[in-house]
Amino acid sequence: MKLQRTCVAALLTFVASGSAREALAQEEVGPTSPAGGDAPIVIPGPSSSTTTFTPAGPTQAELDGHLGSSSRSVTDINASRNEFDLNKSDPGAASTKGSATGQYIVDGAGSVPQAHTVRRGDTLWGISGQYFKNPYQWPRLWSQNPQILNPHWIYPGDRLRLRAQGSGTIRPQTVPESTVFLRNYGWVDDPDKQDWGELVGAPDDQQMLSYGDDSYIELDEDKFKDLKIELGQELQVWREVRTLKGREADASGELVQVLGTVRVDRYNPKTRMIRAHIVEALDVIERGVRVGPVPRKFLVQPPVRNEKYLEARILTALWPHQFFGQHQIVFLDRGEKQGVKAGNRFIAVRRGDRWVESLDTAGAGAKIRAMTEDDRDAKVDDLKIDGPDEKYPNETFGEIRVVEVRDNTCMAIVMESAFEMERDTILVMKKGF
Repeated sequence: MKLQRTCVAALLTFVASGSAREALAQEEVGPTSPAGGDAPIVIPGPSSSTTTFTPAGPTQAELDGHLGSSSRSVTDINASRNEFDLNKSDPGAASTKGSATGQYIVDGAGSVPQAHTVRRGDTLWGISGQYFKNPYQWPRLWSQNPQILNPHWIYPGDRLRLRAQGSGTIRPQTVPESTVFLRNYGWVDDPDKQDWGELVGAPDDQQMLSYGDDSYIELDEDKFKDLKIELGQELQVWREVRTLKGREADASGELVQVLGTVRVDRYNPKTRMIRAHIVEALDVIERGVRVGPVPRKFLVQPPVRNEKYLEARILTALWPHQFFGQHQIVFLDRGEKQGVKAGNRFIAVRRGDRWVESLDTAGAGAKIRAMTEDDRDAKVDDLKIDGPDEKYPNETFGEIRVVEVRDNTCMAIVMESAFEMERDTILVMKKGF
């Protein structure tokens, strides 16, 4: 807009200068009257009176001046960016401006000091909101302070670097690159071992709990004496989804949905009550959910030598799909008791003509061919679809690698797949492979 106003001002100056030169030229030549006399012609000048227009009704400031910048009326239709408030509690907080490129610029932020000394009650979230005017930049603050091993735990007196020196400090990896995280789901072989108790209440007047809320957990009466509860300990909040059925046992494990993580703040062994703070919420947390240490990550194992021949089937997956492809996590109906070890490879094999098998769902017209070279009307011929399936060789089309083993079940990841796998796909663990 500044460039446009400059151009307009220059144009007005040029027009005004041209008018002035034209008027001056008329005065020098001395225009005559139409009758040919010497009486000068008087050209009236511009009027000196001005008219002021005052719009009726309240002004924009009176209408939405109390609102944040992201909620105010749009007055400049040529503006290419919108503003979004970052701190509703602070009227003078900064706003961020976003563009179509995905970049953002924080306006209104003051200078950031070199370091900050942690006080009681501080969190990386709050410190990022205080200095960067954007609490979602807490990973940036964490990356600049590699001495903080757990971002949820900082202590009064700790010195945090707020500005990166040079190119900044890159946090070293705390888990191997091949680690796979089960964020929303977990797998337990025996729910009784991971089920320590129940979330029974909360100090706040609300039904649905989430990140930042406190809760009350009651430990199981028969288990709490054998449990080792420590302050600061983190436990998962979960509920059962479905039971994994195997061929060798009625129940091969439980698939559970992880709702979040709680941190133990207080523990009373006499009443078996824990006061816990919710430090992670993946879904709504309500009273009645179970609490316990549910495994949520595993390492992708390198392949190991198979010691025996074994066949398996896919029980289910993290999501109840019918077809499975590359990088999906599946559960097989064989486990440690059947000789399965972490790192074993199962090969997906099949026999038959895939195109012929697909004709059953395509209708009767898919099994005939029109004889266009025959001049008789509607002459068709049957396709060759009765090949000897039992004589066809086995074809390999995928590989599944075991990453964790239980008694009668194992968890595996689909490493490669030429096409989709189904639950009844034949999986073979070949000896010596």
